[in-house]
Amino acid sequence: MIWLILMLLVPLALLLLRPVWYKPTENTQSEENRLLYKERTDELATSDLDDDEKRELQLELDREFLASASGAASTNTNVRGNPMMMALMLVICLAGTFLLYSLWGADNELRATALLNKGGQVELTSKERAELMERMSAASVRNSDNLEWSYLNARLLIADGQYQKGADAFKAILKELPEEATEDRAATLTLLAEALFYGANQQADETMYAYLQQSLELNPQSRQSLGLAGIMAFELGKHQQAIDHWRVLWLGLPQGQESQVLGQGIRRAAAQLQEQGIEVDLSWMERTGIQVVVDITPEARSAVKPSDIVFILAKAVAGPPAPLAAQRLTVAELPVTVTLDDSMAMMPNMTISSFDEVTLAARVSVSGQPVAKPGDWQIEVSPVASDTKEPQRLLISELVK
Repeated sequence: MIWLILMLLVPLALLLLRPVWYKPTENTQSEENRLLYKERTDELATSDLDDDEKRELQLELDREFLASASGAASTNTNVRGNPMMMALMLVICLAGTFLLYSLWGADNELRATALLNKGGQVELTSKERAELMERMSAASVRNSDNLEWSYLNARLLIADGQYQKGADAFKAILKELPEEATEDRAATLTLLAEALFYGANQQADETMYAYLQQSLELNPQSRQSLGLAGIMAFELGKHQQAIDHWRVLWLGLPQGQESQVLGQGIRRAAAQLQEQGIEVDLSWMERTGIQVVVDITPEARSAVKPSDIVFILAKAVAGPPAPLAAQRLTVAELPVTVTLDDSMAMMPNMTISSFDEVTLAARVSVSGQPVAKPGDWQIEVSPVASDTKEPQRLLISELVK
């Protein structure tokens, strides 16, 4: 692109250097007029004419000299200020500016961003979608050092059904991502495996599964990776691996339709193993939970607002202070009965069933923060067996000072 800048600078340089190269003839003519004026003035001074005639003739010489000097200056001004030259320079500069901006500017990226934003609000027309595809492809090439454009382009290719091109784009991104960018590499590996999977009409192979295994090594808790890895492992006949992947995912899901569907897949994989004479322990699918009945005393209720946040927690008696399970409500919802179970765990190995005894707590947080502060109201019950079947009653009655 440097040559374009040079082409734009050449006419400007010529205009600036013109006074050095161009020596107008008017300067020579002016010098001749000056010498002639001096010569005639000297002759007049040495003539035999009387003083009055000399003054009149000298005045006439002066007028002629001034007239010739004024004409030369006018001609020189016209030459230097040629309007056609200035107009040509203006056109060249404007054209060059627009050309360089079209090549180096952000017009393409701005238009692509506008189309992406519009696509998030309304469905794009076929013409707009084709334009977006073209502009995203160009942006990813022009901004090769900015992987965000390449990532967006790859995702767009997948959404458009161009799975192989999308997979190739993700492979190129992987080559550029640094090893320390573990989360980005994990996400890219998963998307690469997904692109190949759908491009093969959802027929799994070892290469796809290997990509997902690499992704899970970098980010073991990725729900998308776990779900897809379980599907591919099941399709490849690796039923125990499928159960292992789905177990981590299932334990992190609350009770509901999603966990029920996933549970059906786990049982199908277990049934396949049992047909091969392999026993499978699915006792972990019986969620450990503690039923808690929470209420608040009249005194505490009068001191707080109905919209204040209530945190209901289960913590390990002897272990990390982080909650094993938590529920968030408001004072207006009290009294209430909730079940704290393993599906509420923040980390797979930090569940209620992982500990023999827990501490149950209920707190009205005036500040809205989970950490107790002066002015909050709370109650704690400890220790409570993690496998207890009896409902536990928590009456919020203690002021935090």
